[in-house]
Amino acid sequence: MTVLASKPSAKPKARSNLPCLLCLHGGGTSAHIFAIQVGRLQRALAKHFRFVFVDGPFICPPGPGVLPFFEGMGPYRRWINKDGCDEDKVRPLLKKRIAEDGGNFVGVLGFSQGARLALGLLHEKQEKRAEAFDEFGFGVFICGTYPPLGLSSALFPITPTAQFETQYWDKKHESILSIPTVHVMGDKDPFLHKSRLLSQCSDPTSMTIMEFAMGHSLPVAPADTQRVANKVIALYQNYQHEIDTRKTEQLEKGMENLAITALPLET
Repeated sequence: MTVLASKPSAKPKARSNLPCLLCLHGGGTSAHIFAIQVGRLQRALAKHFRFVFVDGPFICPPGPGVLPFFEGMGPYRRWINKDGCDEDKVRPLLKKRIAEDGGNFVGVLGFSQGARLALGLLHEKQEKRAEAFDEFGFGVFICGTYPPLGLSSALFPITPTAQFETQYWDKKHESILSIPTVHVMGDKDPFLHKSRLLSQCSDPTSMTIMEFAMGHSLPVAPADTQRVANKVIALYQNYQHEIDTRKTEQLEKGMENLAITALPLET
């Protein structure tokens, strides 16, 4: 079965000012395919977020389950090559997409391999790396695989899973992700064990796990989709509350400093 791309309308729709989620597709798909896969969730969140999609830089064969439904919709892409995640290609690509869009990015949403990268991006922010994506305040990981994928080899070295376990993640108590996340998993997903391993990279106090009766896909049942949507909304509301609180504290501190400088000097 071949899925044909819809023709663009004669007049492009005006872009909304809604907060944005950067959406990272799985390995062996594309931004276009992911937009179709995540369509139910996108519609459920249409009044709250704008989804912004981006293609991975590396051409590859179609991923698991992509054919036959998405036959003829190549090129299929991924975020890593045989040597790992090429920072010189991936980081500028993501930065360019965000800059070109010009929206207010608040979170990152990743599926499968894209979830690995999404976690790595949040970890860069937590580690206060100079090149980090500071826009993201929370992460949504759907059927994530393992291990995490970072743009900096110093932060997440590209190694086989067993080696990664012994070289890096045995120190996870020192650098576990505390930025709020939700991990969506399928109880029939052949990669479920990897989704669970990825969830262990997040602090249990700031993480939610949602498991549904599904395979390596997104929720299909309307009730399941709405549950995920509600959680994403809650993550954003909490993040916005933190931003507002920090702004208020900074304003109050500034007013205090102004009052101190305005005090008359003792004679």
